[in-house]
Amino acid sequence: METPAFMRPALRTVRPLIKPLTWLALALYIGLVVYVVFFARRRQNIVWSPHLVNLVPLANTIRAYRDVAYIGQWNYWSNIFGNIALFVPLGPLVAAATGFRRWRWLLAIGVGASVLIECAQYVLEIGVPDIDDVILNSTGALVGIILWELLFRKIYRLLLYK
Repeated sequence: METPAFMRPALRTVRPLIKPLTWLALALYIGLVVYVVFFARRRQNIVWSPHLVNLVPLANTIRAYRDVAYIGQWNYWSNIFGNIALFVPLGPLVAAATGFRRWRWLLAIGVGASVLIECAQYVLEIGVPDIDDVILNSTGALVGIILWELLFRKIYRLLLYK
């Protein structure tokens, strides 16, 4: 794909900034994830207990669906889509910053990051360590990788190399 003539002067000035800005975006994203998972106000109301740990896939999600009248539609759906959306940017940002191309490695990074977060929640006794979060976060990472492959990688390459 050839770069249009009107974009070439702008790309010459922007191109050297793309890689550093990508690394900055990745660092800001990681900071946001750490804040949301460990420091957001909603976490202050949880009294940690080892009984909160869930290692049975989808058990808490199904239980929450049954109790949706008590916990509220917003809380139920924001937990599901929030966990997915939180990890959508991970794959594209890691791919753009590091140059990883294989979707399996990007997915492994997403799953590993989610497992690391859940283990940290357990060790630090913050939040609720839940296998459902790993499943939802991994789904979000996969969605991000698919978006990267279908849309963003071509645009990123155009900006960086053409």
